[in-house]
Amino acid sequence: MYLADRLKAMLEEKGFSQGELARRVGCTQGTIYKLVSGHAKSSKRIVEIAQALNVRAEWLLTGLGQQYVDESPESNHTSSGHDFVADPQGIDVVDFVSPSHDGDLSIPLLPDIDSAFAASPFPFTSYDGPTMLVNKYDLKGFGIDINGSDFVALTVTGDSMDPVMPEGTKVLVNVNDRRIVDGKIYAVDQSTWRRFRILYRSGPTELTLKSFNSDRYPDEKIDMSELEVLGRAVFSQRAM
Repeated sequence: MYLADRLKAMLEEKGFSQGELARRVGCTQGTIYKLVSGHAKSSKRIVEIAQALNVRAEWLLTGLGQQYVDESPESNHTSSGHDFVADPQGIDVVDFVSPSHDGDLSIPLLPDIDSAFAASPFPFTSYDGPTMLVNKYDLKGFGIDINGSDFVALTVTGDSMDPVMPEGTKVLVNVNDRRIVDGKIYAVDQSTWRRFRILYRSGPTELTLKSFNSDRYPDEKIDMSELEVLGRAVFSQRAM
């Protein structure tokens, strides 16, 4: 089943015409037509399209993971329409995250994944650089527990997770959550090669690494011993 098939099925399920979906997304009907006809394999508007259909962008694009946004109490939308899923046990906020405006958390923001994880087990214990503001009530609304430690934020570079996490996206990572749950997005380190990937267990000691931009970055199968999980992506803000 391809993206075009999933999109056709959702249009039928929702009772939307291509024009109606285009209106809801704020794009041209031609954009929707190209996807439905199979003439385009993706779109920069895939996140907005998935949001309009109430399905997860990952499922619409790849067929992987949960289909519906509200399929389970774990479902978690980001403020930008991304669909990361929070662990049912919740996640923690670093003790050096300081409140900003009422209800906001000011989280250390590093320029890229290498900077964020340049030291082990954590790059710093004090911080006075750029920050990412996240509303703590939004986090709680997504099912995220903010009662402990450890968050770090970083900016996505490269296009391997495009279009769901395009370059410039700010991503919040729970560095204490390294338990692998199939279909979730993690910051990983493979012999100092750090990147974001969707992880799946494909054998007793084997992992499959997937990107959203699978045309340019095909799936990889590696031994678990070759990979270090740095933390789980739980929230994102797309660049304006």
